[in-house]
Amino acid sequence: MNAEERKKQILEVAKRLFSKNGYYETQISDIVEAADIARGTVYQYFKNKDDIFATLLDSFYRQWEQAVSQGINEISIRTIDPVDYFRHRVRMTLVFFEGDREMCNIVLRMGHGLQRDFEAIMKKIEKRIYNLIMSDLELGIRAGNVRRDLNVELTANLLDGALLHIAYHYFVNKKGEKAAVDIEKLAGEVTAVFRDGIFCVPKQ
Repeated sequence: MNAEERKKQILEVAKRLFSKNGYYETQISDIVEAADIARGTVYQYFKNKDDIFATLLDSFYRQWEQAVSQGINEISIRTIDPVDYFRHRVRMTLVFFEGDREMCNIVLRMGHGLQRDFEAIMKKIEKRIYNLIMSDLELGIRAGNVRRDLNVELTANLLDGALLHIAYHYFVNKKGEKAAVDIEKLAGEVTAVFRDGIFCVPKQ
């Protein structure tokens, strides 16, 4: 393996162990054994277990941001149906969480209650998600697609919490169920719940 592949391997193994056993119960020795590498190899890429965990959290946010923005650059906010735009954001968020259930478990189930430095990272991630939602709503108001009397702060908090809780419910709590989650249907149902409260569009 080259350096980048080895680093990725260590992160993937650590992610699996953190998700299965928890942060405090997972040690560097566990990662070394599961990855079948020398202990010194880990320290070529990471200072310690904290560094590995922080790297996973930061990478998770950056990948989420890329996922929800996929295809948005080719979309004209003035021509796309605002509800379709909203549904796209919701759908891509759910697709992302479903695609990495181990990180979903780490972030949504174990993220809070960790030591102060990691709580700060988690709050930073949640703040970024919240700010992106705020930005979308404010953009919609300027474009005339979102109600001007909308309480943007309240709505952003509702959406932020709803999406994270939905992801936790379907991709962590129900992960052992055989039936696959219908992302398209779920995104449509979430959109339907918020549609009339947010948008200045007639009912279809």
